[in-house]
Amino acid sequence: MEAKKVLTRENELTIELREIVRKLYKNLELSYEEVYYLDYEVDENTGTINKDKKVKHHTKDQVTRNMKALISAYMIAKGAAAPTEIINFRTKYHIAASTLSLILGFSKNTISNIENEGVSSLSSGRLIKMCLNNKDIMYQYIKVCDVIDNQKKEEFSNRLMQQNI
Repeated sequence: MEAKKVLTRENELTIELREIVRKLYKNLELSYEEVYYLDYEVDENTGTINKDKKVKHHTKDQVTRNMKALISAYMIAKGAAAPTEIINFRTKYHIAASTLSLILGFSKNTISNIENEGVSSLSSGRLIKMCLNNKDIMYQYIKVCDVIDNQKKEEFSNRLMQQNI
């Protein structure tokens, strides 16, 4: 993935940086990837710019993405499926994100959205994790799914039976 560019105070392009941070959130210590850029330190009271020291700054978009990452880390800590767990499951069983979404009863793009943007609902995330970790539950979802054809249902069921989760 190509690094995003951000303009500094002096209208110079700088690369968006990433760092794993640990934060206490709702009494849980969470670890997630934070995005930021470096720019000169500014004294908030006087507006004086210290050109000898660079510190972390965040654009509005970065603040939003960092909050989503924190909330996603919280939901994963509370039992929701991590995006990587879903990706690994789909890769192992050769199933498209859109097909998995339909089997589980979500809109067509829900699984892709979770994989790209993180978990957005604790209840959905927990349901997905339960299905990924339990063949019997997944079989039941496949069996009652009425939006994919019987051939696809059989193919997916066979792949599940041939491998252990």
